[in-house]
Amino acid sequence: MDEQTKEIRKAYEVEKKARKELERLDRAKDQFIMATQHHLRTPLTSMRGYLDLLLDGSYGKVPKRIGEILKKFETSTKNEVRVVNELLDISQFQLGKEVVNLQENISIETILKEVIEEFQLETEKKNIYLKLEKPEKPFPQIKADPQKLKVALFNVVDNGIKYTKQGGVTIKIKKEQVPRKREQKPKIKIIIQDTGIGIAKEEIDNLFIRTFERGETAEKLWGPGKGIGLFLANQIIKAHQGKIWAESEGKNKGSTFFVELPIS
Repeated sequence: MDEQTKEIRKAYEVEKKARKELERLDRAKDQFIMATQHHLRTPLTSMRGYLDLLLDGSYGKVPKRIGEILKKFETSTKNEVRVVNELLDISQFQLGKEVVNLQENISIETILKEVIEEFQLETEKKNIYLKLEKPEKPFPQIKADPQKLKVALFNVVDNGIKYTKQGGVTIKIKKEQVPRKREQKPKIKIIIQDTGIGIAKEEIDNLFIRTFERGETAEKLWGPGKGIGLFLANQIIKAHQGKIWAESEGKNKGSTFFVELPIS
C-alpha cells in the first residue's frame, strides 16, 4: 500500500469518526430538548391546572384577597410557560427541526384579537391604548400555524407595549395588491405601530438575528432581559414563507413593525 492510499484511508477514518461524533451530539441535543419539555413544561402545566381549579371554586370558595394573589400567581405561571416554550422553539429552529404545522383557512383576525385580549390588563395598568384598526373588507384567511403565529405576533406587540410609556400601539392589516407575476402569491401585511422609544438606525439591522442581546436604549430602560422575542418572531414568520422588518425615525419617535405573510 503506497503512502497516498494510507493518507486517504487515514483521512476517511478521521472524517468517519467526526461524523459519528456529530451524530452523537445531535442525539444528545434532542434528548436534552425532550428532557427539558418533561422537566419544565410538565410541572408548569400541572401548576396552571391546579390554579384553574382553585380559581373556579372546585376546592371551595376562595376568599377575595387570596383570589387576587392566586390570579397574580396564575399570570406569573403563564409567563414562565411562555418563556419555556420560546426557549424550546429556538432550540428546535437552531437544530433545523420542523417547528410550525401549517393549516388552511386560519383567521388572522382571531389571532390578533386573542393577542390584544392577553395584553388588556397590562395596557390598562400603563394607561396606554392597544387597538386593532379593521379594514373595510373582511380579513382574508391564510395558511398558518395559529399557535406559533400567535407567539410571533405576541412578541412583536409585547415589544411595542414594553417600550411605550405614552400613547399606545396600533395594529393595522392590509391586503397587498395581487402581483402581476404568476409565481408570486398575494400577501397580507400586518403593521404594528407604537409611540415608544424608537430604534436607533444602527440597531435595526440586528433586531431579528441576535439572541439574548438587546438595544442599548432598551437595556437602559428595562435592564437585562431575554432578548429572544423578536428573534423567535423572525424564525416563525420565515417558516410561514413570510418576512418581518422594522422602521423607525429614531429615538423617541416610535417604531413600526411590518409582518408580511402569503395568503395561501
